[in-house]
Amino acid sequence: MNSIKTAFAKAIAEHLGQDALAVEGAIARPPDVALGMYAYPCFALAKSLRKAPPAIAADMAAAVAAPEGTELVAAGPYLNLKLKPGVLAREAVTEALAREPGKSVTVSGTGRTVLVDYSSPNAGKELVYHHIRSTVIGAALCKIYAAAGWNVVAVNHLGDWGTQFGKLILMWLREHGMDQEKALADLDKVTLSDLNRMYVGFKPAAQQDPSMEEEARLWFARLEAKEPFARRCWECFIEVSKKELNKVYVRFGAKFDHFLGESFYEDKLDGTIARIEKAGILEESEGAQVVHVGEDIPPCLIRKRDGATLYATRDLAAAIWRQQEFKTDRALYVVDSGQSLHFKQVFAVLERMGEVCAKGCVHVPFGLVLGKGEDGQWSKVSTRSGTGSPLPEVMDRAAARIRETMESLAKKRAEQDGREKEAFDPAALDRLAEAVGVGALVFNELKNRRMVDTKFDLDSILSFEGDTGPYIMYAHVRLAGILRKVSVLPDPAKARWELLCEPQTEDVLSLLTQFGERVDAAVEGNEPSVVAQYALELAEKVHAFTHHHRVLDVDATPERLLLVQAAKKTLAAALALLGLEPVERM
Repeated sequence: MNSIKTAFAKAIAEHLGQDALAVEGAIARPPDVALGMYAYPCFALAKSLRKAPPAIAADMAAAVAAPEGTELVAAGPYLNLKLKPGVLAREAVTEALAREPGKSVTVSGTGRTVLVDYSSPNAGKELVYHHIRSTVIGAALCKIYAAAGWNVVAVNHLGDWGTQFGKLILMWLREHGMDQEKALADLDKVTLSDLNRMYVGFKPAAQQDPSMEEEARLWFARLEAKEPFARRCWECFIEVSKKELNKVYVRFGAKFDHFLGESFYEDKLDGTIARIEKAGILEESEGAQVVHVGEDIPPCLIRKRDGATLYATRDLAAAIWRQQEFKTDRALYVVDSGQSLHFKQVFAVLERMGEVCAKGCVHVPFGLVLGKGEDGQWSKVSTRSGTGSPLPEVMDRAAARIRETMESLAKKRAEQDGREKEAFDPAALDRLAEAVGVGALVFNELKNRRMVDTKFDLDSILSFEGDTGPYIMYAHVRLAGILRKVSVLPDPAKARWELLCEPQTEDVLSLLTQFGERVDAAVEGNEPSVVAQYALELAEKVHAFTHHHRVLDVDATPERLLLVQAAKKTLAAALALLGLEPVERM
């Protein structure tokens, strides 16, 4: 449908003597499909033409050449484009049927590269449920950008460096009576649960023995100096962490082109600091080295008094290396809103350095995941405090609950029909429950704008009613079920498109034409919820269509089956962009 929008813009531009791209940018969708497919507002022309906007719209309706298959009508201050009978159905359905899985929906990003830095947890501790947001938002953005024609580079910037590893090494040693030989001998037995236990246990232990803080810093210094024992412990902790993380990523469908931790940039820090110094912006401050980035932002600390570097130093090194390596047009940092100041400082330093990547760096913040405490209050969960449920456990619980629900529904349907319960392949049922359960968790984090805090309420998340993942996945299942009952689908070349003209039908058709626009809007705002809300809206409109109009009865027109097929294909594509599997049966 973009071709019709482009033709509409070109016709207006030729009439006004303006740039067609600028005109197309002003064209919008009317609030009601009955008003037309597109609308051009005439307010901005009132001053130059010395006429009221409604009069300008009326004049243009008579003078502008309407694109083929359309008519132009004035609606107050708007020039609206309406499609003639059958054109909307033909264009919407044939475009949807031509979509191929994994292919771009639009071409707005063609020739451009985006790097998406997402998930990026700290190694040495378990993923708790609140870590889900960066992972699913980032994974969705990767898919959405690819659907808009961008070349996508997905990066996991693992937190595998810093004082916390000095703490883990110290805790591991203390568990072995400070005997390094015993500690090394047991490294092959260490698990992520062990690391998490030590991570959580350090704080209370240090409160009892404050000298542990300094001792942990010394162990990290030894790690930085490549001391063999510290290095071996660190390598083992990272290996264990990555192994467990990858198990989670497989379940979410999250993929990375590069799994590079902070340690990867250690040998690039001196060069980065030298570049900052060469730019003439590095200053001394109480023995430390800083860069001033503005009156309203605290100076960015580059190197501490003891010579140690910080997160900011490593992020600067990473940004510069990535630009050199991938030639990115945009770099997204999908990190919670609590790090907003940090990224303001880093991006400002890059700008002061004159780095090419500065303009393309974008922080994509998001709100919190809230957990319900024993007091009934919702609050932020924290790994360090030991609150929150491990993410893999939550995923297991979600899949198990969905499995129980599906078995219960199957039993109930069998009792109502007076027959034996249908036998399911246990392995297939497990896979289905996993897809729906994990999909429910993902959709819960994507359905609202990312800055909105979300509440972890498993009952609501797994419901098959309301704005949930199971509801929208079941809408796809219903469409698949309709099409399974048809032996041969109608030929689009023989379709009588003018028959698809009922109000509920046109609602679905209009939405089908908007898929590409919604993908572009999601890219523009780095907002996966745009696609999630589109999928919900399409599911609801399809439900209304199938409720009001016969699809399989002898009185039904074949064209309705083509609409069902087009809607199923589009809904499946939207679900896939969000990271949900478009299951065929449930």
